[in-house]
Amino acid sequence: MIDDSPNLVAIYELVSDGYVRVAEFQLTQDGTVTLTLSDSDGCPLAQGWYAEGVEKLNEVGHVTVDDGAAFMRALLQPFRMSYCRVVDESTNTPRTPTPLSTPTPWSAAE
Repeated sequence: MIDDSPNLVAIYELVSDGYVRVAEFQLTQDGTVTLTLSDSDGCPLAQGWYAEGVEKLNEVGHVTVDDGAAFMRALLQPFRMSYCRVVDESTNTPRTPTPLSTPTPWSAAE
């Protein structure tokens, strides 16, 4: 089975000029997760996720960096944030995109 876990997830924060990259999580070959911050100001959101884990959507508990690939997948859950974007910038083999919704007869034609 091919592992479709993301190996690079970037965090962008909204500033006056638009979104700027402030942090990245990387899944290493040995399955550990690293956090790199873009500047000395850091990114409290990313640092909190790295230290405390990511809350599971519709479940009880957190996924931590010790969970490796599961943590990286949890970062890509839909979050209700307008000031921050979480982007899969993986360098591994592209995955088949999951449709956001099922097309309906009245959907716009592609």
